[in-house]
Amino acid sequence: MQLVSDEQMFRAISRLLLEEHVLAEPAGAATAVFLAIGTSLAGKSVVLLVTGANIPPEVLRHAVSA
Repeated sequence: MQLVSDEQMFRAISRLLLEEHVLAEPAGAATAVFLAIGTSLAGKSVVLLVTGANIPPEVLRHAVSA
């Protein structure tokens, strides 16, 4: 288990949306964990489960402006 901050989640949402064209809700933006510990996963097989597009407009606005 890895804890991430709200800002890390917002950055993950933004990155998924802008780079991968995938809209993820904060709870589903597992990319935040990968970004937080990614270097320790080098050379390992990794699966990221990205869920939902159930994201309030104000949260999406904050994520893409971060």
